Amino acid sequence: MKVPVFIKYNKLEENCYCDKQEGILCDDFKDYIDVDVYDVQFDRTDLEDIVNEYFDDIIDILMMDKRLLDELLKKLNRNNSIR
Repeated sequence: MKVPVFIKYNKLEENCYCDKQEGILCDDFKDYIDVDVYDVQFDRTDLEDIVNEYFDDIIDILMMDKRLLDELLKKLNRNNSIR
């Protein structure tokens, strides 16, 4: 999952230190970060995990909404004709 996060400079100073051999090291950030749900981007692995976990619910939703079911069937037919 990708989420743009902005951390104030002073919070980084409080959380990080310089090690002459390792460079800059930071401890775990333990503060509240406000994230807008619309800024979250899922990668394919995240989406596959979500579908696997909620597969039955997704199928139920598709079956109850004719428009969604028709769209799914179109995509399935398109993919079957390519093979």
